Amino acid sequence: MTRNHKQRGVTLIELLVVIFIISLISGSVLYSSWKGQDQYYVSQSVQKLAADLRRTQNMALSGQTQGAVMPRGYGLYFVSASRYYLFYNTSADLVYAAGASVLLETINLTNNVVVSPVAQSIYFTPPDPTTYINGANAGSLVLTLTRGVRSKTITTYSSGKIDISSP
Repeated sequence: MTRNHKQRGVTLIELLVVIFIISLISGSVLYSSWKGQDQYYVSQSVQKLAADLRRTQNMALSGQTQGAVMPRGYGLYFVSASRYYLFYNTSADLVYAAGASVLLETINLTNNVVVSPVAQSIYFTPPDPTTYINGANAGSLVLTLTRGVRSKTITTYSSGKIDISSP
């Protein structure tokens, strides 16, 4: 008695098709994750900047002293596309003044996130606090944080309101 056994297996064509499908799916997952990283880094930077704005506002609201010095107000100054200063003034200046303003902290944006426009100042004076945008108590300042094609905005109003949005 002889048995006829046919050997079954995977052909080279079937193997190549499966490898192609797996590569296609892996590539799309990696691409999606790469695009998602830009959004994550922008969101992270926006939250950090909003927290720094609120912290600066609260320092003015509480009348926080710096040792024995009583600042006239606290502010943020956007010195470059990747850096901003947290500062205070002891004079009546309502903006950042190099050499006259006292730097409390230099904050660097991370992960290639950039802010625009630069050379802008947001300043809070106690006790209310009153908000000054580039020395004026009127209007608003829209800051855009960007990485790649992803961006978000933070709008600070002269009323003191801080608003985060996606353009």
